[in-house]
Amino acid sequence: MRERELEARLSRVLGRETTPRRLDETAELCRRIVEEETGPAEPGLGFWGFLSGVFRFEWASIGACQAAALLLVGLFLYGAPKELKYIPVYVPLFVLAVVPVLFRGQYCGTGELEAATRASGAQLALARLILSGAANLVCMTALLWLEVRLTGRSRELGRMILYCLVPYLAGMTLLLRLIRGRKKDAIGQCAAMALGSCLFWRASSHVAPGLYELSAVGVWIAACAVFGAFFTREICFLVKADKEGKMYGTVV
Repeated sequence: MRERELEARLSRVLGRETTPRRLDETAELCRRIVEEETGPAEPGLGFWGFLSGVFRFEWASIGACQAAALLLVGLFLYGAPKELKYIPVYVPLFVLAVVPVLFRGQYCGTGELEAATRASGAQLALARLILSGAANLVCMTALLWLEVRLTGRSRELGRMILYCLVPYLAGMTLLLRLIRGRKKDAIGQCAAMALGSCLFWRASSHVAPGLYELSAVGVWIAACAVFGAFFTREICFLVKADKEGKMYGTVV
């Protein structure tokens, strides 16, 4: 039925012309009736207020996971030969420490409850990602400080930063991509991806030792730019899902 025909039939039934002004009056009347029954709508919390609330509930688990990862990385680096090529081998462990936080709703069985809240699932995932990322930066800073103390190569701090950023950005990009795929076995895939990344970077230190020479810094800068672009793209997907009020990941 065409819109004009429907409007004409409604006009005949109601006995008066249907106009945008009358539609606005009806909408306003409905709003007043709802407010009388339930009270005025509560003001929105805002993202930063929501982030503060998530921090109050999640800070202990985020800190525990990142502290455990930092402890393992510190022990591995302390026992490993004092060479810079071993830094990328253990950085994916920080990505692995993010998995329990981002998948809390799935392995606790509260995904449907999170989806029914006022905040979208994407907003909750974004808040957890920001908090975990901040904890990652603190831990990697501590890792770099430890590496400088062990090797005494403070002049090569720039290379150390690249050796941290490239594996981290690559791992986080794959992690978000797996979450966005909405597969029920994404937890296992993300954990396997993080551990597999450790093996990959370990193999690269033996198969391609020239990759860790000073002459290969340009390659690491290019890789950092590429993975940084892919990571930014995944963040944009997450922000877009948040604005549209959609879920991000699988609801189990």
